[in-house]
Amino acid sequence: MKGAYRAKICGTTNLEDARLAAREGADVFGVVVEVDFSPRSLSVEEAGPLFSDPPLPGVALVFHMQEERIETMIRALGPFAVQFLNPAEPSLLKRLKQAHPDVEMWQSIHLPQAGRETDVDRFRATVGQYVDAGVDSLLFDTVAVSKGVTKFGGTGRTSDWSVVKSLMRTIHSPVPVWLAGGVNPGNVGQALDSVDPDGIDLCSGVEASPGTKDPAKVRALMTTIRERSGSRGQLT
Repeated sequence: MKGAYRAKICGTTNLEDARLAAREGADVFGVVVEVDFSPRSLSVEEAGPLFSDPPLPGVALVFHMQEERIETMIRALGPFAVQFLNPAEPSLLKRLKQAHPDVEMWQSIHLPQAGRETDVDRFRATVGQYVDAGVDSLLFDTVAVSKGVTKFGGTGRTSDWSVVKSLMRTIHSPVPVWLAGGVNPGNVGQALDSVDPDGIDLCSGVEASPGTKDPAKVRALMTTIRERSGSRGQLT
């Protein structure tokens, strides 16, 4: 029987929300670090208090951050994992894993919004490259264009979940696969039933406003995840 679905509450900007995620049963929290386009972004220094005594394992999300700055961030924060929103070079992942064997490396893979064509073969090849590089988790997210700006993460848009399911069936990834992009308490049950990922990763779907979590939404989300986890072994 498969284990329980995991949950990552992302876009965390304060310790109170990290503690909220822990109380409600989430597995990890995510902090966006020095990502210009994100309203939830914190500097390395601002993120320090969230990682100094975290109530849950903390993931630091970066976007085209220079390798030297990533090294500085890892030394300063000591995150459980570094998650790349941009397509990281596999060679960079290998170097970082060698230098920091206790820090996991996670990679976001951004699919088109639902209704737009997806090059399944290209995404399959991309997943293979990252698995070969030793990535520890893969996150299927949605890329979106808003006001002429391409956003990677925190878009609130869903991808085609049937495509994600097809990718998972054909790839047989040896590492955990998380589903992100447009998930919220109202559709998380459908997301789990449709895709059956290892975990759910979401940000705006449980917010009261950008960067501030809504306790009722987090509770509703985790209630559904626990319910679906209980019957997961019966899913096909």
